[in-house]
Parts: sequence; structure tokens; C-alpha cells
Amino acid sequence: MCTPQCVCEKLGGLAFEEAIKAGKYVRHYTKNLQKLKDKLKDLGDCMEIITTDVSLANVRGDEIVVNVSRWQIDAKKLKADIEQLIGESTIKASISCIACSCPNIMWRYKFSKQSEENIADAVELIGKYNNFNRQISHPRSHYAENLQKLKDKLRDLGDCRETITRKVSEANGRGDEVEVNVLHWQTDADSLLDDIEKLIGESTTKADICSTECPFPDITWQYKFSKQAEEKIADAGGLILKYNNFNQISHPRPRPPELESLSDKNYVNFDSRASIFKDIMDALKDSNVNMIGVFGLGGVGKTTLVKEVGEQMRKDGTFKQVAMAVVSKDLNVKEVQSRLADSLNFEFKAKADDQERRATELWNKFTNGDKYLIILDDIWEEVKMEAIGIPCTIEKKGCKVVLTSRNEDLLSTVMEVDRNFSIAILSSAEAWTLFMKKVGNSIQSQLEIKSLAYEVCKRCKGLPVAINALGEALKGKQEHAWKTALNKLDKYMLTKIVGINPSVLASLRVSYDMLHPVDAKSCFLLCCLFGEDDEIPLDELTRFWFAGSFLAQKPCTLEEARNEVHTVVDALKSASLLLNGNDENVVEIHDVIRDVGISIAREEEAFLVDHGAFEWPQNPPNGPSYSAISLIFKNVNGHPEGLVYPKLHTLTVVNSELSDLEFPDNFFNGMMQLTVLTISGIRMRRLPSSLAKLKNLRMLYLNECELDDIAILKDLKSNLEVLSLSDSCIEALPPEIRQLTSLQVLDLRDCDKLTVIPRGVTSNLTSLEELYFPENFDKWCATTDEQQGTSSRENLSLEELRRPLSTGKLTTLHIYIPDVMLLPKEDLIFANLKGFKISVGSKIKTSEEISGRCMLKLEGVALRNEFIPLVDKAEGVVLSEIESLKKVFHDRGVGNRFLDLKYLKVKSCVEDLKYLIGESKSSVQSHELHRVQSFNNLTVLIIKNCKSKYLFSPTTAKGLVHLEYLEVRSCINMEGIVAFEGQNDKDEFTSEVKFSKLEQLKLEDLPNLLSFYAQNVKTGTTMGSSSVCAQPLFSEKVIFPVLESLTIEGLDNIITIWDKQSIAVLEEQGSFCHLTDLEVRRCNKLMHVFLSNMHQLLKNLMNLEVQECKIMKGIAEFEEEIDEDGLKNEVCRFSKLRTLILLSL
Repeated sequence: MCTPQCVCEKLGGLAFEEAIKAGKYVRHYTKNLQKLKDKLKDLGDCMEIITTDVSLANVRGDEIVVNVSRWQIDAKKLKADIEQLIGESTIKASISCIACSCPNIMWRYKFSKQSEENIADAVELIGKYNNFNRQISHPRSHYAENLQKLKDKLRDLGDCRETITRKVSEANGRGDEVEVNVLHWQTDADSLLDDIEKLIGESTTKADICSTECPFPDITWQYKFSKQAEEKIADAGGLILKYNNFNQISHPRPRPPELESLSDKNYVNFDSRASIFKDIMDALKDSNVNMIGVFGLGGVGKTTLVKEVGEQMRKDGTFKQVAMAVVSKDLNVKEVQSRLADSLNFEFKAKADDQERRATELWNKFTNGDKYLIILDDIWEEVKMEAIGIPCTIEKKGCKVVLTSRNEDLLSTVMEVDRNFSIAILSSAEAWTLFMKKVGNSIQSQLEIKSLAYEVCKRCKGLPVAINALGEALKGKQEHAWKTALNKLDKYMLTKIVGINPSVLASLRVSYDMLHPVDAKSCFLLCCLFGEDDEIPLDELTRFWFAGSFLAQKPCTLEEARNEVHTVVDALKSASLLLNGNDENVVEIHDVIRDVGISIAREEEAFLVDHGAFEWPQNPPNGPSYSAISLIFKNVNGHPEGLVYPKLHTLTVVNSELSDLEFPDNFFNGMMQLTVLTISGIRMRRLPSSLAKLKNLRMLYLNECELDDIAILKDLKSNLEVLSLSDSCIEALPPEIRQLTSLQVLDLRDCDKLTVIPRGVTSNLTSLEELYFPENFDKWCATTDEQQGTSSRENLSLEELRRPLSTGKLTTLHIYIPDVMLLPKEDLIFANLKGFKISVGSKIKTSEEISGRCMLKLEGVALRNEFIPLVDKAEGVVLSEIESLKKVFHDRGVGNRFLDLKYLKVKSCVEDLKYLIGESKSSVQSHELHRVQSFNNLTVLIIKNCKSKYLFSPTTAKGLVHLEYLEVRSCINMEGIVAFEGQNDKDEFTSEVKFSKLEQLKLEDLPNLLSFYAQNVKTGTTMGSSSVCAQPLFSEKVIFPVLESLTIEGLDNIITIWDKQSIAVLEEQGSFCHLTDLEVRRCNKLMHVFLSNMHQLLKNLMNLEVQECKIMKGIAEFEEEIDEDGLKNEVCRFSKLRTLILLSL
């Protein structure tokens, strides 16, 4: 036994209280040892059961619950610790003290303390074991396998989505309309791909090791993941199956009504031509007539008449489409094919030079079962219809042809038309009426002038082209001017031009003589250098005007020249010497007027115009040397040498078919006065060395050419101001271009193969006013180090534009920026631009039909401040997937903004705005003074996939006085196109909104739309909440006086289109009275399309299509109405209805 002295010595190192505890541990050593052995046995029993259950689970293939796996690890470690401690007790506890025979008290103290801790741990583990409730495992989740399958499906579905996106983009580029099921598939695929990517992303974190203490993954989460993965895999499989079953991605859009019209707004319906007009229409309706001819003098009005016939027969449904092409003297089959295709909105699959395949495509188009009218205007020789692709035999009754010519025999004998119609000159009375319409009725009271006017009108011989030109020329003139005109008419009547009536020649010559200022005459003669029936771009006229020898005084800048050109062109149009083109940026010239102009230019200015040339011309032996030559070769041959034109200032050479021609080095030696040179359609390996000697050359066009080496252009650095390589095949711009420091225009549009534009080109060309990059050029050098990985190090960077933009020298810029990150960090100053076509993130597509001098497209970018001035100035804007839309339309107000905007498309901008466009009246009252209504020139508005609740406030809607086309699609939050939620302005809430020029309206996939003009009227419910009252789609608060086409699709909240109580008001307003086409699809709450009392309102309806309206009971809702005779009236008459399509009802 230990002596007291021994015990005190062994425990003496402890504090008093700790020593007391140690004494207890020593005293209870044996008891603690037994407890430890008991807990070891209990823990072992639990472990044995758990091990057995885990083994059985593994045999079943189940996954072990993660808490069980952790428990096993903890239990195994604790069991080993307890066994080791008990083993030590058999040795160390029996060792005696050195001083006496007592046990090792210090070790027993430590053992008892450690055993109590192990006993507590064992109790805790046994408690956890009891809480397992036998839930040891669950069926295996196949996590890894499902994860890999999910990744595979993500890849497969992504490939399908990429293919669909590419095909949809191609369809949009063609202007086709994408199939609805394809659009729905895209939406579903995008959503599913996002879900799968998120799920896979979570797998990299949640399924990993849970903690440093536990090396096992979270099996419970893996099980849940596998269930979700299996669902997503099945969904992806379903979408891939749908993808494989797509028969087509898109179909051609119907031609817009505004492009269908052939009618001339100045058309006058003369009594003498009424019978001819009717006879032509009757002949075209005759099943035995396939081809008719219309002949008469040049300028008698043949073209105007047949255009009006075509327009009337298209409108009355006789023909589905009317195609027109001007043939002219030099028949070019490929050009005629292209013009017909353009007028049909038809795109060839064959290449432009494959005339036979294009003919086959047109033939198939014209024999597809629909009815087509084809007008070939101004033919001068036999036209082989089969070569063009026009079927006009008795067997092909769906296609009929109208030919116009000055030659009756050509039509009847050569072309063998079924019927021939002569267009005679106007009667004296009709000629006088037309003449008075031009000069004004004020001369009726001026007897002397009136008598002179009679004589002048008589000299016009009843020819409208002469009457219009002379009438405009003499409008407002004094008596002496009338006398001078009459004298000149008699003089010029002696002049003859083959195919032109002397009266026409004399009249047009007098009109030319009376032009003021002199620059108007120069501009008119310049227009005669362009091809017959060509559209003449005003920008091109401006460049000729600026660089050529056509002006009395040269303008200082291109912008000045452009303003002068527009002024003079307006004067020429007023004088009826020029015509409006298809858009405001081009003009046309009547072929008769052009012929007279060429005659004048040849006589007065020594111009030569040969647009069917076979050889290079020589100077006339007895006449003045040519000052301007315009040649169009069908296929240029030979190597011209020794041509001497010492006074030549303008030379244009166009080759209709691209061919090789090596100009001899001395070609330009005899043309040292050249200031304007244009060459098109020639393949040249190098430019002739004599080009470098043209020190007066100020404008050089090398368009539609194949070019290798153009470095010689550096020698033109002293005077060259305009350089265009448009549509030419060139891969690299030579560095020498930067030496052209006088250059004011550089045009590289449509140089699709151009990939290298060296650094310093724009920064060195300090005189540049207009810069046009290719629309496909995207090889920009980075402006920061971060961008170097995705850019070309050799090319110029956007930073080089900073100086010309900031100084205001550069006024026109066409550019495509594929990535906004390529822009410098510091904003560029675009505010000084007066003309631009800028696209960022995505190119402007032809299907977007944007036209004008200022065009902007932003896609997938944050809206930087530098773009805001462009939005304000633009005539056409496309905003797609951009951020900060509120900054555009709201933050800066809309007063006095968007005044030039004509085309606006907003797509996939998810910013949540109450009103997408404009402001309510109350928000702009403080700015009312001197405020111009914004958007007042907007003609086309397209909204897709936006989150706004409303599109316009009434105030904004009232300002849309020129809106012609409105499309709103796939806006799931939109409740009203027009709406007002204000409380204080009753006028705003109750006033009418009139869309006075809206012709086409499309409302598609707007599931929450309540009404076009939504009223915030609510009803109470039993639970104390409220719901919005059902409203008709259209009420008397919105007026559509000229609407022709209406499409409604996917409007799930609409139960009625029109309100029965409003029909009388709508009739009085004239709303919907011009509606000809109505399409209704997928309106799942709509029971009827029409009300029984509205057939008078829709009296002009011609085409009706109703599809997939699930609960529709009938097209018209009939109620018992009593007519004047007291009889029930249950008839809804649509007397002009031609097409009725009812599907899936």
C-alpha cells in the first residue's frame, strides 16, 4: 500500500481541487474500467448490425446514406481507441511504485479521466445509431452516369439549337417568316439549356466532399440530382426529336402592301381612256387570252396606264401578285429576271450568272397554282418568254402577260399577242385640263397668257409627258416667258430623234431651256449618263457633282454638295424631268426624257452615251472632242490603244459581265483632263501605269472589279478626293492608300473578301468626310491589351476614328463592330455624324428593311453614352438584347427627340418598364412649351420579346401620325398597346386615339393582353381581392381609318374582338372600313370572330383565316334581329370575300 507520504508526493503537483478530483478518479478506476468494457461491447454490437445492413445494401446496389458512412468511420476509430486503452490497463495499472508496493496511481488517474471521455463518445454514437431508424441506404442514384448523360444531352441539344439559330438567321436574312413551332422550339430549348447548365454547375459544388472530416460525397443530394437529371434528359430527348421532325424552318413573307402598289399617285382617269382601261381588264379576265399588247407614242402614258391596271386587278383579287420589269432597248434577260423577282419578293436559289436555272425557278413560281400578271414594259425587239421563265401558253392559265411598246407590228406580228390595244393621245379638252392642273387656274383671268397657253398646249399634241414638263416649266411665268416658249417650240419641232414625237422633243427642250439655275441643267444632263431605267442614287449624284466639272462653283464640302443636289433634284422633279424612285434616296428618269436629254448633251456639251457598245469610240472627225463618255458593254473586248480625248473630263465604263481586260499602260495618255473615272465589271491584275499621270483626277470608281495590285493609287495623292472600290474583289488594302491625304470619300462597301485594312489609314487621311467600311469587316485591332486575343494585330483599331470624329470633319460613317469590347474605353464622339450605318454586336439584316441616311443597330450590348446621340438622329433603329433601355426612351425625356425616326425595332430587351415607348401627358406637361411631338415620323414599329406592361401612353400614341406598320409579338407581360393609369387627367383617359395611316397591324403571342386600349377597371371577388374586367380587343376609343391587314394570334385573354355596343360608333368613325385581310389564330377564349351587326363595317374584307381557336362556336355570332319588313335577319354578308381558311377549330 502507498503511504500517505507517497500519495501526497505523486499528487502534489496538482492544485488542491484538482487533487481532490484525481483522488476520485483513482478510487473509481476499477469501476470506470468495467464501464468502458461494457460500452465497448455495446458499440461493437451496433457496429456489427450496421456492417451487416451496409453489406446487404451494397448487394442490392443501393447507395449508403452519408450519415451512416460517417458514423462507421467515427465508430471504428473510437472502438480502436477504447481497445487500446483497455489493453494498456492490463499492463500499466499493475505496475507498483518504486518506493512501495502500491499501484501506479498517476496512470490510474489519467486512465479514469480518458475512459470517461470515451464512454461519453460511445454513448453519443450509440444514440446516433438509434436515430437511424434502420434508414441505412436508398436506391443508387447513378449520379456519375446521369451526370455524363446530362452533359451529352446538353451538347446534342446545343448542337441542334446552334443549327436552328443559324437557319433562322439565314431565314431572317432572306426576309422569310420563321415557322411558329420553330420559334416555340427555340424558346423551349433556350429555357431547357439554361436549366441543364445550372444543374451541371451545381454538381461541381454540392456533390463534392462535404467537409475535411468526411471524405464522402453528399449522396442525398446526388440522389435528388439524378432524379432531376433524368427529367431533363427526357425533356432534351423530346426537343431533339421535334428538331429532327422539322420539315421547314421558314416560309417567304407576303409582300408588304406598301411595296405591292404599282399605282402612280399622279394618275388621272381620263374619259377617253376609260373604255380602253375596261377593255384591257376584261381581256385579262378572258380565259382565252394569255398575252396582250399596249402600244402608242413615247410619252403617251402607256406605262402609267398598265401600272394602274395591274394595281386594280391585284386589289380586286383577279391576280395574287403583279410583277413588272422594264425591258428597254438593250434587252438583258438576267436583268429582266432580277426585276421580276424583286417585284415578287422572290429570291433565286441559282447564281446570278445561271440564266437557265433562274428561268426554271421563275417558271415554277408562275405555275404554282396562283394567278400572276406579268408586265414587260417598253420592249424594242422580240422577247423570248421561255428564256426569262415566263409561261404564257393556253395550258398555263395561271399566268398572263402585258407587253408595252411603241411598235404595233412588234406586238402583233413578232410577239403574236392575243389582243392589242392602242393608247391614243389625249383629246384637246383632256390635254387642256391636264395642262391647267400643272400651270394653275390663275391664268384663266389673264387673257393674253391664256391665249398663249392654248397655243403651247396645242404644240404638246396631247402627249402627257410633254404637257407635264411644259406645264411645270411655265407655272407662274410672265407673258414674255410664254412667248419665248412658243417660239422655241416652233424652232425645235424641226429636230428629229428616232422614236420620239417632234412635239415631245420640242416640249422637253423648252422645259430644259427654262431650267434655273444653270446647275439644274448640269444635273439633268448628268442623270442622262446613267443607264436607261436605272435608279439614280442621290449619293452618287453628289459625288459626281462634287468631283466633276458640272458646277459653276465647286462646293467646299460634300455636305454642301449634298444639300445643293437635293435642292436641284427637287427642282427637276417639280419640272417633271425627274421622277421619284422607290425610296427618297434615289430618283428615276423617264426613257423619253432621257433620250431628249442625251440629244441635248450631245449637241451642247459633246457628251457620248452608248449603252450597248461593242467597241471603243473615236472622236468624231468633224465635231468637237468628247467631254464626257458613258459606255455600257455587254462584254468588252479588245485592248484599246491610242485613244485621244484631250477635252474628256468624265469617263464611265461598265461591263455587263465580269471579264478579263488588261488596259495597256498608255491607255490614259490621251485623257489628261480626266476628273471623273468609273470602271465596273472588269478583272484587272494591275492598273495601267498611265493612271498615275492623271493629275486632275478627283473621283475614281473601281466597282464590281477583281483587283490585285492597286498600290499605284498613291501617285494620285495630290487631287484624288473620291475613291470607291465598292463590291470589288480585293483582299487587302495596300498601305500606300494612307498617302491619299486629299481623299474625302473612301467607299469599301460590299468588299466582302477584304480582311486587311492597315493601321494608320484613317488617321493619315485627315481630309476624310465620308468613310464606308465593308458590312462584313470584323478584323479590328484591339484598343486594349485585354482584347488582343480576339483581334487582328495588323489592322487598324477603332481608336483611329477618335480624331476625325471629334473634330467633326468626318460626317458619314458606315461600320460594323462585332464586339463592343473593341471600342476604346473612353467614349468616341459620334454626335457630329450626319450620316451613319452603324451596327454593334450584329449586322443589319436585309430583312429589317431599314432605309435612310442614318441607321443604327445595337444587339447584346450595354447601352454606352456614346450611342445615345445616334439613337436621337437615326431614321432606322434596331435594339436587340440591350441593357438600359430606360436610358434611351425615358431618362432624358422624349420631347424633341426621335424626330427623324421612321423604323424602330425593339427585340428581347427584358427591362421591366410600365410604358416601353414615350411618356404620359402628366410627365411632359412641364416641357410642353416649344415641344415637338416625338416619333411623329415613325412609319414602322416592331416590338418582340419585351417585358413592358404597356407599349404607349395615349399622348405618345396620338403623336404617331405617320405610323403605317405595327407589330407586337411575344411580350408576355403586356396588358395593353395603349393604356393610361393616371388618376388626375380625365382628358388623357377618355380621349380617342387615331392611327390615321396605320395599314398593317400584327398582335401575336401576347397571353396577358386585355385590350388594345386597356382600361384599368377592376371587379371585387369573394376574398376581397380584385380582378380585371374582360374587355373587347378594340373599342371606339381607338380609330383605324385605313387599316387593311389585321393579324391576331395567341391572345389568350381576349374573349371578343369587337364590342357590339361600339359598332355603330366605329362605322361613324370609319374605323376598319378598309380592312381586306384578317387572320385569327390560337385565341383560346374567343368564341366568335364577328358580331352579327358588323358586316357593313367590314364590307371590303377579301381574305379571312381562322385557325386553332379551341372554344370557337362560330365565325359570326348571330342574334335575332328584325329587319324593316319584320323578318328575322340572320345573314352576315361579306360580298368581297375571296379566300376563306378555317383550320383546327
